[in-house]
Amino acid sequence: MAEIFHFKPKSEIDAERNLLEFVCKCKTDLTVFGSDLNWDNWRWSKVGSFSKLGAKSCSNGEVNKLDDSFIDFAKAYLRYQQGHRPTVTKNELKALRTIEAALLQSSVPASIHNLSMPILDKASQFMRDRYLSGANYDGGRELERLAKFVTSKKLITADLSGWRNPIAHRGSLTQTGQKAKERREKKLPSEEALMALSEIFSIGPTDPKDIFTSCTFAMLMCAPSRISEVLELPVDCEVEEVDSKGLSRYGWRFYAGKGFGADIKWIPNEMVGVAKEAIKRLTQLTEESRKLAKWIETNQDKFYRHEHCPKVADDHPLTMKEVCQALDVNYKNSLSNNGLEEKDGIHTLNSLWKNALLRQPEGFPWLNREKKIKYSNALFCMRRGLIGKSGGRRINSVILWCPNGTAFNNDLSPREDLKNIAHQSIFDRYGYLAADGTRIKVTSHQPRHLLNTFAQRGGLSQLEIAKWSGRADQKQNRTYNHMSEYEMVAKAEALDTSLTLFGPSGEIDKQLPITIQEFNTMEKGAVHVTEFGVCVHDYTMTPCEKYRDCLNCHEQVCLKGDTENIIRIKARLSTVEQQFQAAENAIREGSAGADRWYEYHKNTMERLLELVSILENPGLEDGAQIKLRNDKSFSPLHRAIEYKLSKNELDNPEEAKLLDDMTWLLGGGLG
Repeated sequence: MAEIFHFKPKSEIDAERNLLEFVCKCKTDLTVFGSDLNWDNWRWSKVGSFSKLGAKSCSNGEVNKLDDSFIDFAKAYLRYQQGHRPTVTKNELKALRTIEAALLQSSVPASIHNLSMPILDKASQFMRDRYLSGANYDGGRELERLAKFVTSKKLITADLSGWRNPIAHRGSLTQTGQKAKERREKKLPSEEALMALSEIFSIGPTDPKDIFTSCTFAMLMCAPSRISEVLELPVDCEVEEVDSKGLSRYGWRFYAGKGFGADIKWIPNEMVGVAKEAIKRLTQLTEESRKLAKWIETNQDKFYRHEHCPKVADDHPLTMKEVCQALDVNYKNSLSNNGLEEKDGIHTLNSLWKNALLRQPEGFPWLNREKKIKYSNALFCMRRGLIGKSGGRRINSVILWCPNGTAFNNDLSPREDLKNIAHQSIFDRYGYLAADGTRIKVTSHQPRHLLNTFAQRGGLSQLEIAKWSGRADQKQNRTYNHMSEYEMVAKAEALDTSLTLFGPSGEIDKQLPITIQEFNTMEKGAVHVTEFGVCVHDYTMTPCEKYRDCLNCHEQVCLKGDTENIIRIKARLSTVEQQFQAAENAIREGSAGADRWYEYHKNTMERLLELVSILENPGLEDGAQIKLRNDKSFSPLHRAIEYKLSKNELDNPEEAKLLDDMTWLLGGGLG
């Protein structure tokens, strides 16, 4: 029998060799996530888990890990990309999980060699189905990045460099309507919360927890920042410089997230006093903690002598009471939690110091190595228990701690999910409630949305807003813009007077009539000439609701001094008076429907009489624009609004207010 074999083209052999070398170098040469990383573990501590799509994060079963033929590439790819461009979200894991799921569903071995355009399309569909809007777009973008990477590095034979993310960006959240209004309000802090925190800050609280919460929120209101950025500020973050105009400017030196890098955030002049006071209070609050951090850096073998420390020699045997004094812990709490035996005479300050060094925060002396922030120079460096429960707290004078965003947000929220724990937010402690009697809640990210909206209202450029916010992508600005549709229209009208929501903004020349050429050169909105004057209805909003009934429309503008139009108006008045007399006769004769005809002509006749009297008034100069309101106007939109009001179909008072505003804008009326 003749021998047979499967021939592999050189490109396939090269791809296999490149993939093996890529995985090997990422495993042995890279130190991203630590040189002591356990490569073989499919759950990397503080990094993420290489689990299948849909597996719960707490699942430990081997059945939930990625396929054996795929997982080594996944580990190598994540480590490589995070080494070159570290991120918090690690969207690479989303892409890897969806690709593995798409490979397995396509009945091919789950090896990256089998990646193709159809597999990527299927993975993007998994991304849409599994992740929320926004997150799925980011994941799809990572799929595109992965496709280009494996193609350019020749880890596969196929060319996937042309594949594009099919998941559309969620786009701007600036929309109109009641739902958009509710979404805006959810993203912005309530006025009650702002006023309450302002009052708490102004009275100068003395409790450490209140100082921390009020000052941190004040800082968030000074510049649009993420809470993580504020909590990692150095104590010497303040910067004062003189600008080109000779004016002194004040700011903070930040190291922003989202890839923007180091920068100075300048504080608006109106907020400089608040910013300086917040920094001053926090510096005083955490000064003793930074002294401890500096001592630990320079004295690894000598106990830190705080105010409660027993005054004995470092090697003197201590009683249990002295041990508790040295560690600043409550004797009622077992020392065994700290790995210490509860017995007199077996501990000294030297042995306790060794124990205390082991219990310092992970990564000490660095609070953030990447930003070069040490605990000894961190504005928010604290000792454990400093901002614990208000009243009766025990501050541990030898163990350092630094608050995170969760600790801050917990003090701004009622946390009603903690049913068995009596939790009080800063609003509860000071007795503040919302207008409806509910407990006030605010988040650390809402001030960032508010300041971005202020910047949009103030007319800052998108580049300036992104730079002030520490944002690398200007397109992300729109997510934080919560101006209402009415504010945007007003802003557009202020920038360009030719853009108007209701009718033309330019003045019509008093020398009438005008030529078509002159009319075409005018700055105007949606406008056209009628037989009686000019119609200013904006057809970009709605179609005409008064077709061939211009004289009963509140958007009809008549021009004083136009003789031909006055002649037409008087001719129409004569005709309407005849029709009105006929309607009166029909009512006397009992004709069905004559009352509606009578009311219509009566209203029209009264308007025409009023209009003629104004247009023939010698005290009114030629060229004046006359527009009569019509409180008895009938239109389909008026009828729809009135019907909904009469049937009590409105869900909330805000919707009723909106319909009232619409009725007023349409010229009144109850039709």
